[in-house]
Amino acid sequence: MDRLAACIERIRDWMADNHLKLNEEKTQIVWLGTRQQLNKVTARALTLLNATVEFSTTVKDIGVAMDSQLTMADHIAALSRSCFFHIPQ
Repeated sequence: MDRLAACIERIRDWMADNHLKLNEEKTQIVWLGTRQQLNKVTARALTLLNATVEFSTTVKDIGVAMDSQLTMADHIAALSRSCFFHIPQ
């Protein structure tokens, strides 16, 4: 956990050096692995310098919803809903 927090802090520092801002309140973290591996994880949050980030089961990046097992079931469901909404239009 300490290595992960240090890595995110280094990313935040690099972004600040390049006139960018890491919004820690909007940061999402997901553990990736099999169901058996994920059952062994006990950590539920990561404490950073300016915020505490809760681990999610699904994160969204560039419009793609990814879950902890990389099944993309949430993304497919959202895409199907969108398609069925637009078909009658």
